[in-house]
Amino acid sequence: DMSASDFGACSLSITGAVRCWGFNGNGEIGDGTKINRPTPVPVTGLNDAIAISHGQLHACALRLNGSVVCWGSNFAGQLGDGTTSERLTPVPVPGVTDAVMVESGYSTTCALRVTGQVLCWGANANGEIGAGTTGGKALVPTPVSGLTDATSVSAAFTNVCASRATGQVACWGDNFF
Repeated sequence: DMSASDFGACSLSITGAVRCWGFNGNGEIGDGTKINRPTPVPVTGLNDAIAISHGQLHACALRLNGSVVCWGSNFAGQLGDGTTSERLTPVPVPGVTDAVMVESGYSTTCALRVTGQVLCWGANANGEIGAGTTGGKALVPTPVSGLTDATSVSAAFTNVCASRATGQVACWGDNFF
């Protein structure tokens, strides 16, 4: 598995180890430094990942036990740890223990829970949290309003979409185009 953004990329090995490379000005490599990395380096303490997602200046991983960890830029709360402090190594996203998928947009992150509920956190300038409001930010995971039967989720620059068990697709956030 691999995930990339404009500034960097991460790869996931079959063993669950994650390696990242590229720009590291906000710690998005996850190796505890802010040194740019032209070649892949291991993400500190992450050896049980089953999926990864790279946002603009942050990254997140879904762990084997259903928890989610994130690292890098956190100016909009996109790491979900209740702060806006950047993190140079992975930090757990509180309250997410049964995720089956994680997706990162520009500065928003969403997790699909085993129940079909989607949680989002981070920037909400265009309603990308899915809580029915625009503006501000969500520093912790917030349920997407009215969505309880999602089967997958995909985050883009400032919008998010989810496939539903009914076969329909639900989208929220920026609708400029």
